Amino acid sequence: MTKSVIKGLMLTTAVAAFLAPAAMAQDGENPFLRGRYTSVTERGQPEFDPEPVRVGTFNVNASLGASAAYNDNVFASPNNERSDTIIRLQPTVEARSNWTSHELAAGVSVDHREYSRNDSETATDYSAFLNGRVDVTRNFQLRAGVDGGHVTEPRYAAASFVGAEPASFDAAGVFVSALYRQDRIQVEGTVGMSDQDFNQAVQQIRNNQNTYVSARVSYAISPDVAMFVRSRREEQDYSLSDRDGTRTTVDAGVNFELAAPFRGEIAVGSFKDERDVATYGNTSGLNVSANVQWFPTQLTTVTFSANRGAFDPGLANSATAVSTAFGIRVDHELLRNVLLFGTLRQENAEYEGASIDREDKATSLAIGAAWKLNKNARLELQASTRQQDSSGLSAGPEMNQNVISAGIRVYP
Repeated sequence: MTKSVIKGLMLTTAVAAFLAPAAMAQDGENPFLRGRYTSVTERGQPEFDPEPVRVGTFNVNASLGASAAYNDNVFASPNNERSDTIIRLQPTVEARSNWTSHELAAGVSVDHREYSRNDSETATDYSAFLNGRVDVTRNFQLRAGVDGGHVTEPRYAAASFVGAEPASFDAAGVFVSALYRQDRIQVEGTVGMSDQDFNQAVQQIRNNQNTYVSARVSYAISPDVAMFVRSRREEQDYSLSDRDGTRTTVDAGVNFELAAPFRGEIAVGSFKDERDVATYGNTSGLNVSANVQWFPTQLTTVTFSANRGAFDPGLANSATAVSTAFGIRVDHELLRNVLLFGTLRQENAEYEGASIDREDKATSLAIGAAWKLNKNARLELQASTRQQDSSGLSAGPEMNQNVISAGIRVYP
């Protein structure tokens, strides 16, 4: 564990010890809670919603999804496109305590994709988590958690265009956080560590351990609006390459739920991505994080999103890329047991480094429906398309990909 994480843990513990006595004296309503509106996907429908299984003091939710999909460009290739049919199985189990205070939760999910003709693309992803919350007082909480899993990147990801297999990695993480609220002020702090180990030899330059410290201070102007400032610092340590660096983000924003009716959070600030080796260069710029829901009627929810920041694209000659993305999603309740949705997303990635000149642009569109048969089963349909272009002296492949899927999800 690095010195920064040790210092962060010590700081979090010290702050918790200092604030706990004051927190015990606090009471009253929480001006940071949001719940005036209910989105289409969150609205309860007792006659169709699956019921959790009660095991002692825990509620257990489980489901099994089975579907078939047709992909007209499995390898996300600019030419010689190859199609395939994919059988997909997705079991999930999650247990959560129903205690009046404190909370403990754990879950496991699996996503297996079996390709009928292209065995190299067959993959099984999985994830698991365990986290808990201790309510020291009504206004003071401590949280901690661990998670892990196996992730396969889509073929259209920058690093997955090369190699006989798509890029995949094993991931693990741990975090500790504290939250304290007094009247209109809320303070949050988190320290943690994540680890990624890639399975393919060509991808192992990306093996890294990321340690981070983050903090957020919020002030509630009213029960419906809160202003905040926050900061996050990450130290990136690569075990098999010289991509080591530090990434810092600082921003300010507003969290709200208005009578308009809108609910969401918008933050704007700056990021700085600094690499130890000059070849990769240092990058800085505008940081944006926004997610806003609009409730025009009780039957329709519209979600707007916007994000801008830095990430590692996994290319040998580029350790940093700047991603800018905008999206919109519409959920509509056609009937009480029939939900429709549509999404549109525009993405742009600019690659940084002394030996690369590349910019990628992608547009994704998807539509789908869920038909709730009863409490124990629902049918799911989806069609999606993605168009990706690349420009510059180091331009990557350009491609089009269309996918149609149909399946059923059952609940015990």
